[in-house]
Amino acid sequence: MLRRLGYACLCLSVEDSSPRGTILRNATPERLRALTADNLARLRGVLDFNTAHGVRMFRLSSDIVPFGSHPVNTIPWWDEFAEPLSHLGEQIRTSGIRVSMHPGQYTVLSSPDPRIVEAAQADVVFHARLLDALGTDTRHKIVVHVGGAYSDKAAALERWIRSVRMLPEAVRARLVLENDERLFGVEDVLFASGATGVPVVLDVLHHRVYAGPCADEALPDLMRHAARTWQRERDGVPKIHYSSQADGLRPGAHAEYVEPAEFADFLARAPADVEFDCMLEAKAKDLALFRVRDALGIAA
Repeated sequence: MLRRLGYACLCLSVEDSSPRGTILRNATPERLRALTADNLARLRGVLDFNTAHGVRMFRLSSDIVPFGSHPVNTIPWWDEFAEPLSHLGEQIRTSGIRVSMHPGQYTVLSSPDPRIVEAAQADVVFHARLLDALGTDTRHKIVVHVGGAYSDKAAALERWIRSVRMLPEAVRARLVLENDERLFGVEDVLFASGATGVPVVLDVLHHRVYAGPCADEALPDLMRHAARTWQRERDGVPKIHYSSQADGLRPGAHAEYVEPAEFADFLARAPADVEFDCMLEAKAKDLALFRVRDALGIAA
């Protein structure tokens, strides 16, 4: 049963709301301070918009604090910006918005290169620190993938498990693991979840690409299995990701919008005994969300 419907990172309905960044050679402390202050102000505008339009699920951009996990950023931003961060956190709590974050493709915890793993762990710690600075609890999550297989899936999964176990407990409590469309399917991430206690985020499009024509037949059982990896008090309601396939692009590429009829069919397949929050991953962002809500009469 669907509880919340959300969108990711950018709000197309609010002018000049996207976080701004810079290139490495221009990342001076003064420039990073100015960008962080501006990005936090922009986030306030997006949260205002989401609150006014009944959006109670939103993915925060990793770019709010530019170079947040890079050694070039030596600013104790969590202290310097404690007041605006606290205000934003109060806004999130008061509005009942569930936020999350999703580090990018270079955050690879399964790498055989210790330097890449160290950088990935630092990036996850940065994301957790931002969610902590907002005063959110561990129901507000950080979504990660396993990463590369490096010609040996079993070994890569074991490296991912070891890398996660090395993280501080407060950081691990925020992690959730998502299946992908090429290398690590739902069964793989369920295995990694069992070894680490990290809940599974089921991505429906990735599953459909990975599993092929019969993918939808397995969805109800997979949703139940994934939901059982979530501890309600610590993790909150299970999350899933949903998107439509973009026409003419590689399998797994997100379309501009989510087709309402397709999403309605998915909701009809979803088991009634599983509560879940759903992140729509569409390029049209909030516009895609409103199109689905309006077409299906969804209030969440």
